Amino acid sequence: MPLRTTPANSADGETHETWAIRTGRGVDAPGHVEAPLIAAVDGGGTKTLFLLASADGTVIGVGRGGPLNALFVSQDEAIRSVQQAAAGALREAGMERADVAVLYASAPGASRDIVSAGVAGLVLPAGLETAGDEMAVLTGALVDEPGVVVLAGTGSFAVGRGRRRDCDSGAGDASRRGVATRHRIVTRGGWGPLLGDEGSAYAIGLAALRAAALAFDHRGGRTCLCDMALEHFNAPRAWSLATMPMSRERIASFAVRVSEASDAGDAVASAILTRAGRDLGRLGVSVLRELAERGATGEPIEPGEPGQPGKSSEPAYSAGPGESGDAGHGRRTLAVLTGGVSRAAAPLVEAFRDEILSFSPDVQIVPPTFSPAGGALLVALEIAGLRKPGMVPAGVRASTEARSELRA
Repeated sequence: MPLRTTPANSADGETHETWAIRTGRGVDAPGHVEAPLIAAVDGGGTKTLFLLASADGTVIGVGRGGPLNALFVSQDEAIRSVQQAAAGALREAGMERADVAVLYASAPGASRDIVSAGVAGLVLPAGLETAGDEMAVLTGALVDEPGVVVLAGTGSFAVGRGRRRDCDSGAGDASRRGVATRHRIVTRGGWGPLLGDEGSAYAIGLAALRAAALAFDHRGGRTCLCDMALEHFNAPRAWSLATMPMSRERIASFAVRVSEASDAGDAVASAILTRAGRDLGRLGVSVLRELAERGATGEPIEPGEPGQPGKSSEPAYSAGPGESGDAGHGRRTLAVLTGGVSRAAAPLVEAFRDEILSFSPDVQIVPPTFSPAGGALLVALEIAGLRKPGMVPAGVRASTEARSELRA
């Protein structure tokens, strides 16, 4: 069955074969189109990346824009971010406009209307798909292997998937909806700063400011976070921290200083990071537990009692066709901590590891393979029928060596 996409000017969808015939770009084999360009957008709370790539995944242009999280910025600002990023990618590629086979946009709250308005007059997609950032994060970190990814940046969430179903033999067999659903996807967290964001840079920064306030009041432990907060926020006095405007992003920016304080031996800062690591680990465990209960990880993980290590007689991952060679992690269920917070001081990383392994010692904790932007590109290539499950096109690998935007 040929892959279906949703053309920007059609609600009914169109196969790539039909699109190729209509546009004169040709089909060299059933289910495969020699597509000229692929585009991928990775948007978040602070920036937007726009990637232009050839059919083998080689990135020919990258553009950057402002925030694209439509849950926290206005629609006009989100549109401007897409415009800025798209224009930058075209400029680097030496193009004024581009026709693309697929444009895949990954951003929380981003709608088709926002993306369409942002690329108007710049990029004309035959197929346009928008989604939250879960699939890009998951695919970037794990490619197509089963496991859980905990993203901790300004906010936080966890997403995981089980083993591919036996019937999922290739990208050309599925629609865009199939790319998202043929894995057993589980998400946790992502509730935002009022109800969630546990372990995030925002949560760490806020906890540090509260600890500094307690120390200023002589109600908490002594900590260098007091002086660091005054310096970081350019506050003339302690009380100014309570009265100056504080955005979510500005509070999150203080997390870096908390890590520095922990490295310098500050016990209060280290305790904050330990708590954050535990919270992130529990996010991951909640996904792993759901996958295990569904039997979605291949060989079942047998969790222990709370606080006790789990056990499994066999690793939890059974490689499907074409899956074993690329990531190289064998038959294990994987866990990844990614995002800016993943580079925090040791107490956070160690607490995260302890929480994951307390659920099951057979989970393998590994670094992410690609960035979320790289994941968005892999998803776009799969939608276009240019990437088979479990495989990473040579152009993506080559581009990752040359471009930091694709590296985790």
